[in-house]
Amino acid sequence: MLARAARRRLRRDAFASPDLKLSAQLTLPWLCPAQMRWATSVGTTTTNDTVRTQRLPSIISPRNDSRALYTVADIQPAQLAPYPPPQAFQGSLHGFSQPWAHSVPRQNLAKISPWDTSRPLVVRDSLSTAFPMAKYSYGIGGDPGELHQNLHACIRVGRLDRAMAIVQRLTDLYDPSAPEVVNAHNVFLEAKINAAMESGNTFAESLADIEEWYNTRMIKKALEPNAQTFVHLIRACMALQEEPLQGESVRRYLDSAREFGADFIEEINSSPDFSREEWERLITYQPEEFYDPPPAEEADQVSMSTPAGLASLVEHGFIADPTLALKSVEQKGYGLESVQKSLSQFNLGQGVPYPHELPGTKEDKDKAWAYMRQMQLEADATKAAMNRWKTEDDKLKDMGIFGVLQTKPIQALLWNWYTSLLPLLEKEYEKVQQVMGAPGKENEGDPRHGYGPYLEQCSAEKLAVLTISRVIGSCTQSRSSTSTALKIALLASSIGRDVESEVNLSNGNIDGKFVKRLRNRTRADLLKKLRKVVKAKHDLASPASGPVAFSQPDDVRQADFPAHVKVKIGAMALERFLQSATLTVTAQDPKTGEQLSSTQPAFHHYTSYLNGKQIGWVAPHHEIQTKLCQESVEGLATVKLPMLIEPKPWTAFDQGGYYATREFCVRTKGGDTSQRAYAESAIATGDMSKVLAGLDVLGKVPWMINDDIYRVAAEAWNNGEGVAGLLPEKFPLPRPAELPATASPDERLQFSKQMKVYENARGGFHSQRCFQNFQLEIAKAFVKERNIYFPHSIDFRGRAYPVPPLLNHIGADLARGLLKFANAKELGTVGLQWLKVHLANLYGYDKASLQDREQFAMDNLTEIYDSATNPLGGRRWWTQAEDPWQCLACCIELRNALESPEPTRYASRLPVHQDGTCNGLQHYAALGGDQAGASQVNLEPSDRPQDIYTGVADLVREMVSKDAAGGHATAIFLDGKISRKVVKRTVMTNVYGVTFMGAKLQVLDELKDMFPKHETPEGVPDLSRVAMYVVTKIFKALSQIFNGAQEIQYWLGECGDRITTSITKEQIKEVQTFSEGQVPSFDPKYKAPKKMPKSKVASLYKSLSAFKTGIIWTTPLKMPVVQPYRKDKSQHIKTNLQSISISKRSSSDLVDKRKQLQAFPPNFIHSLDATHMLLSALKCDEMGVDFAAVHDSFWTHASDIPNLNVILRDAFVRMHSEDIIGRLAAEFKARYAGSLYCANVIAGSQVGQDIIAWRRQYRGKNGTSAMVTVGRGRYGASMEEVALEAKRQDLLNSENEADREEGRNMVTPTSIWLAAKDPLSLSSYRLALLGQTKEKNSTAAAAALKEKVLGAEAEAMRSNDDTAAALPTTPVQMEVDEELSKKPSTGVLESLKARVQVWLPLTFPPIPKKGDWDVKRLRESKYFFS
Repeated sequence: MLARAARRRLRRDAFASPDLKLSAQLTLPWLCPAQMRWATSVGTTTTNDTVRTQRLPSIISPRNDSRALYTVADIQPAQLAPYPPPQAFQGSLHGFSQPWAHSVPRQNLAKISPWDTSRPLVVRDSLSTAFPMAKYSYGIGGDPGELHQNLHACIRVGRLDRAMAIVQRLTDLYDPSAPEVVNAHNVFLEAKINAAMESGNTFAESLADIEEWYNTRMIKKALEPNAQTFVHLIRACMALQEEPLQGESVRRYLDSAREFGADFIEEINSSPDFSREEWERLITYQPEEFYDPPPAEEADQVSMSTPAGLASLVEHGFIADPTLALKSVEQKGYGLESVQKSLSQFNLGQGVPYPHELPGTKEDKDKAWAYMRQMQLEADATKAAMNRWKTEDDKLKDMGIFGVLQTKPIQALLWNWYTSLLPLLEKEYEKVQQVMGAPGKENEGDPRHGYGPYLEQCSAEKLAVLTISRVIGSCTQSRSSTSTALKIALLASSIGRDVESEVNLSNGNIDGKFVKRLRNRTRADLLKKLRKVVKAKHDLASPASGPVAFSQPDDVRQADFPAHVKVKIGAMALERFLQSATLTVTAQDPKTGEQLSSTQPAFHHYTSYLNGKQIGWVAPHHEIQTKLCQESVEGLATVKLPMLIEPKPWTAFDQGGYYATREFCVRTKGGDTSQRAYAESAIATGDMSKVLAGLDVLGKVPWMINDDIYRVAAEAWNNGEGVAGLLPEKFPLPRPAELPATASPDERLQFSKQMKVYENARGGFHSQRCFQNFQLEIAKAFVKERNIYFPHSIDFRGRAYPVPPLLNHIGADLARGLLKFANAKELGTVGLQWLKVHLANLYGYDKASLQDREQFAMDNLTEIYDSATNPLGGRRWWTQAEDPWQCLACCIELRNALESPEPTRYASRLPVHQDGTCNGLQHYAALGGDQAGASQVNLEPSDRPQDIYTGVADLVREMVSKDAAGGHATAIFLDGKISRKVVKRTVMTNVYGVTFMGAKLQVLDELKDMFPKHETPEGVPDLSRVAMYVVTKIFKALSQIFNGAQEIQYWLGECGDRITTSITKEQIKEVQTFSEGQVPSFDPKYKAPKKMPKSKVASLYKSLSAFKTGIIWTTPLKMPVVQPYRKDKSQHIKTNLQSISISKRSSSDLVDKRKQLQAFPPNFIHSLDATHMLLSALKCDEMGVDFAAVHDSFWTHASDIPNLNVILRDAFVRMHSEDIIGRLAAEFKARYAGSLYCANVIAGSQVGQDIIAWRRQYRGKNGTSAMVTVGRGRYGASMEEVALEAKRQDLLNSENEADREEGRNMVTPTSIWLAAKDPLSLSSYRLALLGQTKEKNSTAAAAALKEKVLGAEAEAMRSNDDTAAALPTTPVQMEVDEELSKKPSTGVLESLKARVQVWLPLTFPPIPKKGDWDVKRLRESKYFFS
C-alpha cells in the first residue's frame, strides 16, 4: 500500500502540466544547478524493452557542448543545468539561464521591409456578428465567450460538477464541427485526468471514466477529436496504466490518430504538453517511425537544432549568452532553499542577501542580485505591502499607541483597516462556498453563483490588500482631477482587474505560451533527426491573393474575467472596505478647550449628478487626504514600479516587460477587443517583430535617480515651500470672503461661482500634491540603485509609453529632472557644446541659432554656477526656466564638467534632447512634397530655426491689437498679453485634430496661469469667454499659415467618410439571403435554433444594415492600427453597494462616425510619428547609442547628439521615400473590397434626379420596401437596393452569357450613378480641415479642395473602361422631379440641403499629386531636430 501511495504521488508530479509550475521554475536559475537535477527525472519509469530499437548515433556528438531543448526541462530555466563534465564547456555554451544578460542587437531591424499591400491582415471575430445567448441559471449563462471563461474558472477551483454543466451547455450551443466545443471537452478531459490522480478510485476505474466521457460525450455526439484530445488520452494511459496495457492503449490511440493524417500525428508527437519522460516513451512506442530518443544523460549534450533556436533562447533570457558564460563550481554558503527564504523578507532590496558566493565578476553578481530583488518585488508585492503596514503598526504598539488615531502614519492605518476588512471578506468567502456547495431554488438568483468561481481563485488576504492598495493608490494618482472623490464604477472595475491580474499571475500563466511554443518547435526539429524514413516534401502552393484572414475563436480570452464579474467582485470588496475603514478624529472644543474624539468613516459613499447622469462616488475623509499630501507614502505602490534589471523581451501580446507580472504590449482603449485581436494575430505571423524589438530597445536603456535633484526637491518639499512647480504644503489661494446677510442675489451668484472655482482648485491642488509625494517617495526608494529600467508598451497607434505610471521620463518637468542615464559617456568637444545648447533650450531660449544658444550659456555662467551651487539659497535663476528642474540638472552637470580637470573628458549622464518642430506638419509636408510647408517646420535647410508657434502668436497679436483699436473690451484686456506659450498647445494639437472646445480648454489653462485670481475687469466676460475669443483668432491665423497639408487631410477624410458608412460583403450576402425569404441566423459554427423569436429576428436583420466598419490601416512597420471609436452599449450591473453602469464594447457595436472621422487624420500622423521613433530607436541600438523618447522629443548622451541627428534624419528620409499614401490607398482597396457604402448625392444634381425618378417608378410598381431604409422617403436608400445590386453583380459575374446580358440591362440606383461618373455630385460628411473656420474664405478653400480631389476621381472614372460593360446598354428614361428641376442640376450645388442616399461600391479617390519637394533635402537641415 505504501508503495502504491508513493507511486501515486510520483505519477501525479510526473503528469502535472509543466506550465503549472512555471513560475516556480523561473526562480533563481543561476544557483545550485546540480541540486535541481531531480526535476528532470521525477516520475521516470522503466520503459518496455520490447519497443527499444537501435539509436541514431549521428544525433549525439561529443563536439556539441550545448544541451537538449526538446523536453520538459529544455525551455524552463530552472532546469537548464550544465550537467556534462566541466571540461566539456571550456569556452562554449555551458552557463545557466541569466535573464539579466544583455541582449545582442539584431541586425537590419532598422530597415523598412517591403510587404504586399494587397494582402492586409483581416481578423474575423464571430462575436462581432450574431451569436446566441445562453439563459442564466445558477450563474451560468451569457455569450459563448463568457461560458468559456466560466468553464476555465470552475476548473481552476476544482468545481468539476459545475464545469460539466457548462460543457454540456456549450455542446448544445455549438455545431459539432466548431473547434471551440472540442476545446471545451479537451479542457474538461484534462481536468478529469488531474482529478483522477487525486481521487481514491483505482487507476483502472479512473481511466474507464475518462474513456467513457470520450466515447459517449464526444464520439457519439459526432464531435471530431483534435490532436490535443489524443494528447490528453495518451497522457492518461501513461499515468494510470501499467505495462503492457499502457503500451497497448497508447498504440491504439496512435493508430486512431493516424486516420486523421500525417500532420495530425505530427502535431501529437511534437506536443509540448508531454513531460520529458512521457515524450520519450511516446517516441519509443513508435519504433517503426523513429529511432529512440537519447537518454537524459546524453540529451543534455545534444546541440540545439538550429543556430536560430539558440539565438532565440539567448535573446529571451532562457539560455545564457555563450560569451557571458560562467564556469560551474560547487556552491558554498547560500543554497537555493536559504536564498528563497531570504527573498521573503524583500522590501525593495532590503533583506535580500548579496550573492557573494556566486562565481563570476562583480558585475555578474550585481546583476544576479538585481534579478533576485526584481523577482521578489513582482512576485510578492501584496504580501510585502501587508508586511510593511504591519511593521509600522507594531512600532506604534510598542510605543503604547493603539486604535485608528488620525495621528497614526498612513501605513499603520492601512494595517488597521486590513485587520478589520479581512474578517468581513472571510465571511463572504464562507457564504460563497455555502451557496455554490448547495445550489437550490432558494439561492438560484444569488449573485455569488456568478462571481463565486472567480473569487475563489484569489485568497481573502490578497483581496484585502488589493482593495486597500487600489483605493489609496487612486487617491494619490488623480493628478488632474478637480475633486478628491473617486467614481464607484471605475474603482470597482479597477479592483476587479487587479484580482484578475493576481489570479493569472498566481496560476503561473506568465511565459507559458512562449515556453510551449519554443518546446514545440525544438521537439519538431528533433523528430526530423529521429525519423527513420524522411517524408517527401510537398510542392509549395502558389501564394494566395487577397486579405490574410484570421478567425478569432470564442475561447481565446478564457483566462479573463467577464466585465460584470470584475465589477461585482470589486463592488463587494469596496462595500466591505467602506464598512471597515474608520478613523478616530480628535479636535478641541472651541468653547471648553476639551479634547474630543470620535470614530468616523475614513471614506464616505454618495451620489451626485454629472452630465445629467447619477454617479456614485467614494470620497476620502479630509484627514486622509491631508496625510497623503504631507506624509511619506512609501510602500503604497505595489505594482508597476521601475525595474532593477532589463525588462523581459516582448514575445507575445501579454508576455514581456515584467518577469512575473502580466502586462500587455498594446494598450487597448476602453476594453476594445478588436485592436487586441489584430495585434495578437500580427504578432503570431511575425508582422510586429520590429515593433516589439523597438519596445525592447526602449526598455533596456538603464537609468538612475539624479541624486542632486532629489536632494533639492526633498529639501523644498520638507520645508513646505512651493518652488518651480513643486507645490507648497499649504494651499496658496485665499478662500473667498463671506458675503454679508444683505448681499444681493447677483452677488450671491457671483460668490457661488467663486466658491466653485476655489473648491475645484483646492481639490486639484491636493491631488497634484499627493502625486508629487508619490514621485518623490519612489525616487527616494531607488536613489541608491545603480541601474533602473522602464519597460515600455504602445497605444493602439504605436506610440510608446513607459509602463510604470508614477515616475518616468515621459512625465512632467520634475519627473524628468529626477532621472538621468546610468551609463556615462565622455563629453568631448561636441558634447560640451551640445550641453550648453541643451541648457539654453531648457531655459526657453530655443529658437535662436545653435551658436547663439551656446553663447547664451556662456553669458549666464555666473547664474548657472549660482544655481548649481546654491539652488534654494541663491538667486534661483533656474526657477525662471521653461523647464526648471531639468534646467537645474543641466546647470549642475555643466558646472561639474567645467570644474573637472578636462571638461571634454567629463563623463556625463545627463540626457540631451533633440525636439522636432510640430512633427505633425513635418509629416504632412513630407507626404505632400510641400515646399512651403517644409520651410515652415525646418525640413528645409536654413540659417536660423523656423518657429511656427511664434508666427501664429504674431498673427494673433496683430488681430487682437486691431480689435482693441476698435474698442473691443476683450481685445483691450488682452492687448500685448498674447505670448507664444498661449498659442503653442493649440497650434501643436491642431494638426492632431483638436476640436474648437478642446482648444478653448487649452487656452483657458494658459489664461488661468496668467491670471491666477481668475478675475477680469468690468465689461469683460469671464476667462472662459476670453479663451473662446483667443481660440477664434488662433484658428483664423492657422488657416492663413497651414494650407499645404489640407489636400492630404481632405483625401484622408473622404476615405474615412466612405469606410464608416459602409457594409461588408458578408453583410451584403446576408441581406441578399434575407430578401430571398430566408431568416437570418447566427454564425454557421453555432447550431441553428429550432425557433427564433420575432424580436431576435428583427434584431439580427437590423444588425445587417448597421455601420460597423471601422477604419483600419497598417503602419510602415506592419503594425495594424484599429480605431476603437464605437457607440458603446451600457451594461447595468446590480450590486449591494449601488447599481453600476459600465460600457460594454465589442466589434459588433455601431461605429461612432464623428469620432472615427475626427481622429483618423491625426491618428494616422501619430502612427507615422511612432514609426519614425521606433526606426530611430532600432538604429541607435544597432549603433550602440542610448536612446529615449518622449513622443517627438528624442534623448541621448551629449556626445552622441551628432550620431543621433544623422540617425533621425536617415529614418525620416527612408520612411518618406516610400509611397506611404499610395500604400495606404492600396491597402484600403484590398481590405474593403466588395463592400458598399451609403453615399450622399446632392438631390439637385442630374444623377440625384435620375435616382429619385427610378425610385418613384420602382416603388410605384413594387410597393414600398419593408426592408430597412437609410434616410427618409424618396431620398432614402433601402436595403432592398443592396439586394438588387448584389443580384446584378452575381449576374454580371456569371459564366452564362445570358445571365451577364441580363445583368448589363438591369438598372439599380448604383448603376445609374456609375453611368453618370460624377463624383462631384457627392456630398460628404465633412469635419473641419486644418485651421478651417466658418468664414467665407475658409469655406471657399474647402470647396476648392473638394473640386480638386473628387474631380480627379471623376477623371479616373471616365478614363477607366472597366465599368462600361457593367452598365445598362440602353439609356433608361426617367421622370424628372418637378420641384428640383427648377434648380440648377449641374456642378456642385452645395446650397441645396437635400441629399439622396445611394449604395455605391466602396472605392477611393486617386491619391493627391505629390509636390516637387525632395525629402532628402532635410539631411542638410540642422534644425530638423535640435
